[in-house]
Amino acid sequence: MKITGIKSIMIQGIPWTWTLVKVETDEGIYGIGEAQLPIGVRDVFKTIEGIIVGEDPRHPVRLGQKIYRGLIGAGSMGGSIVLGLSGVELALWDLHGKITGLPLWQLLGGKYRDRVRIYADTARPGDRSPEAYAEGVRQRVEDGYTVVKVDIDDSAPEGFRKDPHNRALSREEVEYMSAVSHAAYEALPNDVELCLDMHWSYQPADALRVARRLEDIDIMWLEDPTPPENIDALKYVTDHTSVPIACGENHWMSHGLRAMIEARAADIITPDIPRFGGVQEGKKVAELCELHSLAFAPHNICTPVGTVASAHICANAPNFLALEHHGLDCPWWDDIALDWDGPVVDRGYITLPDRPGIGVELNEDLLRAHMREGEVWWD
Repeated sequence: MKITGIKSIMIQGIPWTWTLVKVETDEGIYGIGEAQLPIGVRDVFKTIEGIIVGEDPRHPVRLGQKIYRGLIGAGSMGGSIVLGLSGVELALWDLHGKITGLPLWQLLGGKYRDRVRIYADTARPGDRSPEAYAEGVRQRVEDGYTVVKVDIDDSAPEGFRKDPHNRALSREEVEYMSAVSHAAYEALPNDVELCLDMHWSYQPADALRVARRLEDIDIMWLEDPTPPENIDALKYVTDHTSVPIACGENHWMSHGLRAMIEARAADIITPDIPRFGGVQEGKKVAELCELHSLAFAPHNICTPVGTVASAHICANAPNFLALEHHGLDCPWWDDIALDWDGPVVDRGYITLPDRPGIGVELNEDLLRAHMREGEVWWD
C-alpha cells in the first residue's frame, strides 16, 4: 500500500474556519485529519505531499519525523508549517487505524478512561455584566458540563482601560475582572469547576493583581495570564499566587513546551494537538507533564475530527484533566460526525469510539453546504 496524495477542504464554521485534510492511498483507503487554523496550510500540504507520496502509510511515527525533518529549512519549528504537519499527521494516524482495524486509543497503548471530560468554553456575554457572566455559566451547567471556562480579559467596559497598548490594567479593570469571576463562581454548584482565561494579554505584575483577587475562590485554573513568548514572566505569576496557572496553546511541538514544563512555569499544560504538532507530539507532552507531576488539559477549537483525535490522547494520559470544546455556538457541530450514537459531546463527556482510527466519519452533505466560498469538494 502506498500514499498517493493529499487533499483538503475548508469549512466555514461558527466562528472558525475549519481545515480538513485527507491522505489517500492506492488501495482506496484514506485517513482524515484536521489542521486547526487555515493560515497558509494549502502550500504546506502541497510540500508535504511531495515528501510522503509513495510511502507506506503504516508508519505514522516515522512519516511524521520525515515530514518534520524535510521542512526544517522552511520553518518547521512553528507557524503554518506545523499547522499543516499537524493536520496531515492526524490523517496518517486515522489511516493507520483503518488499515489495522484499531481505534487510535488502542494504537497509543490503550486507555485509562472510557469517557473524556470536556470543558465548555463560554463566550463573553453581550453586556459584559457580572450577572450576564453568571447566566452564561448556568446555561453550561444545564447542558451537563462539570467544567466551564469564561474569558475575563476585556471584560470591563471600554472606558475602564487607560492605555490599549501597554498590557497594564487599571484599578477599575482589576475590580471588574474580579467581579465577573466571582459572579460566575458563585453561580456554579459545588460539583462544577470554573476556569478563567486572560488570553496572554497582560504584564506579569498586573496579571498577578488579578490572580490574587481570585485566591478566595477555588477555581480550576487561570489561563494564559502573560504573553506566550516570555516563560520567565509566566513563571513569576505562577510562583507568586496560589491560583493554578494554565498555559500552552501558543507553543509549538514538544520541544517548544519543554522549557515551560521543566521550569514548572505553569501548573497545567494546554497544548492544541491539531495545531502544535499532532498525535505523537501530544503523547510526548502528556508524558513529559506526567514526569514533572503536571496536569494535561488540551486547548481545542476543532470540528469533531480534531476534537475526538485529541480525546483519544486524553484517554491515554493518566494526568489528563479536561479537554476544551469550542463548538457550542455552532448548531450543526455534532452533525459533522455521521452515524454517531447521540451527540459527540454528550452531557460534558466524549465516549471514546471503538471504530478504527479517529472514528469520525464525515457528514459530507452537511459539509458541502458549509464550504468556504470558492471551495471545491475534494472528490
